[in-house]
Amino acid sequence: MLAGILTWLGFKKEAEEEDPVVSVIKLGILNLQKKEYDTAENILHLALKLAQERQDMQAQRYIFDVMANVAFEKGDYPKAEKLFIQVTKELLASGTSFDDNAIVEISLKLASIYSYREEREKAEKGFQFCINTQQSKLDSMNLGNVSDLSDHEKDTVLLWAMCVDWYARYLLALGMLKEAKENFQKALNISERINGLSHPQTLVLLNDIGSVNSLLNEYDLAIDNFKKAIKRSNESESPDLPAFYCNLGATYLQSGNIEKGEEACKTALRLARRMNHAVAEEDATECLKELNMHKVH
Repeated sequence: MLAGILTWLGFKKEAEEEDPVVSVIKLGILNLQKKEYDTAENILHLALKLAQERQDMQAQRYIFDVMANVAFEKGDYPKAEKLFIQVTKELLASGTSFDDNAIVEISLKLASIYSYREEREKAEKGFQFCINTQQSKLDSMNLGNVSDLSDHEKDTVLLWAMCVDWYARYLLALGMLKEAKENFQKALNISERINGLSHPQTLVLLNDIGSVNSLLNEYDLAIDNFKKAIKRSNESESPDLPAFYCNLGATYLQSGNIEKGEEACKTALRLARRMNHAVAEEDATECLKELNMHKVH
């Protein structure tokens, strides 16, 4: 990530140790990744002050972008929206084209903010702009052999998949299950090809499709997708493994297979405790309670 920041800011590689702005930005991003949002915000304000002192507009713009992401992750959507719009205006003013990946990624986050606020018309327009913009880039690319793609082309394809994935979540929240499943499947196909079969994002998408299958009462398909996610998780030691077992157990329960449901939920509970996964432990405990109620009846 630091290498990307350096390139973005136009610094030479050897400046990595010396440049104070880059060091402070790196620290801010590290705290963002650790979900320590208030600390990240304070550090980024320091980075902004340093960038302003030397009148480095490119660094300032990048810092505002990271600050917008902190606000977005924190759930402070009014601040995130304001910062994202500011960064977009500055990027466009600096000559960045409206269909640039950076603009599309910001637009996707804005569409997501509008979806959280139930501003459906703005959300729909935003998601469609992102998907259509990336799709037009994909149409001019040869996706036959992924290994032939440049890093920028891979980023472009993955951003398309991210747009489709987020749109699927939006559709799911609206109860449009079949449309959501269709979009999750598109995102999964690309993630499998570019990221690989056991990549965390691929596994999450498999799990999401399984969850939609379950909501559509497609229990056999749901079980198949959860089992795939579990098999691939075992190969990559995914931290989401307890959650996948939990979803498998719940689906077995819904389909009337109490015995297999109990087995999966017990496995989920054991793994959740071993991996200190509090949410999965709570879900697995609930799953077992529900199973016991079914046994009584």
